[in-house]
Amino acid sequence: MAPISTSLFFNPECDSAIVAGLIAQSREVTCRVNTAPRAGAPGGRTPNRLGSGIPGERFSHLYLRPPDPVQDSTRARYRLAALFRERVFTKHAESLTAYVGREIGIPLSNDGRYSSQWNQFIRECRTADLLDIITVIYRYLFWHVGEEIAHWWRDAVRKIFSEERLTYQIDDVGGVHPAVDQDFQRNMVSTIAAVQSPRFQKISDLIENASTHLIADPPNYKQAWRAMLSAVEGLFGLMFPYVRMTADEIERHLLPMMQNVYPGDATAQAAARAIVTSFQSWIEASNAYRHQPGAVDAPAPPADVAILAISAGASFVRWLAGLNQDGAE
Repeated sequence: MAPISTSLFFNPECDSAIVAGLIAQSREVTCRVNTAPRAGAPGGRTPNRLGSGIPGERFSHLYLRPPDPVQDSTRARYRLAALFRERVFTKHAESLTAYVGREIGIPLSNDGRYSSQWNQFIRECRTADLLDIITVIYRYLFWHVGEEIAHWWRDAVRKIFSEERLTYQIDDVGGVHPAVDQDFQRNMVSTIAAVQSPRFQKISDLIENASTHLIADPPNYKQAWRAMLSAVEGLFGLMFPYVRMTADEIERHLLPMMQNVYPGDATAQAAARAIVTSFQSWIEASNAYRHQPGAVDAPAPPADVAILAISAGASFVRWLAGLNQDGAE
């Protein structure tokens, strides 16, 4: 089965130069024609007379500052709903509706035989149901229509999520994950692996607690950050009993360890001192979101700030655990 675009079908007689320009902007359009662009064609290599930007790109993508990532978007829902006007969905409307109903447990009116019914459903359903539907539709298309069409759906949704700044990523088989999931989760997994000793059980539990807050709907970035701060504090307390984790105490106790862990290596000791300084700054930033009894609770941190801070905290846990092991030896 030939692949389809997100908004129209091309016949074999389509203008090769125009298609070449479209291919330069999107891999979702495929046509077996000569792809050499004529001078001035969209997506061709004609120099940009304005001296800036990408020829043929949308104004908003080049010049408007992107908003902060969001959990949901009316514009994204509208664009997703528009995909259901494609021929593949009108052809499989009833069987697809039955499949979605069985998998997710949500009925559509009139068996979803019209694109307007899907449009209404996509624009009104819960966020969790919307994300589930993306995966379930990929599975249906893969098994009942074809691999190329399933990949078209996956890539079209990826494009919408990216352009509308939704905080999710879609894996190669249609699964939806929080945007922090891939590199971030590898970081978290390696951190948990570093504290697998029974002595560190509470530290490991706190790190898992941070991950749980991050994959909640919606993510609770403040509680995730607090859990990571508690994990770092707990590990510091195991290393230095009865010592508060303040900037002064960090310097007093960690800097001497550098001499022992990296003996005779002045470069490593200097780098480690700089890391200790950054660790002190991380503690200061984290304390801004600590719960203070009797004080007004801090607002939720921005997603990008929280994810960076939590990832840095996980790295500090691994570093401290390694120092603790090296110091014990």
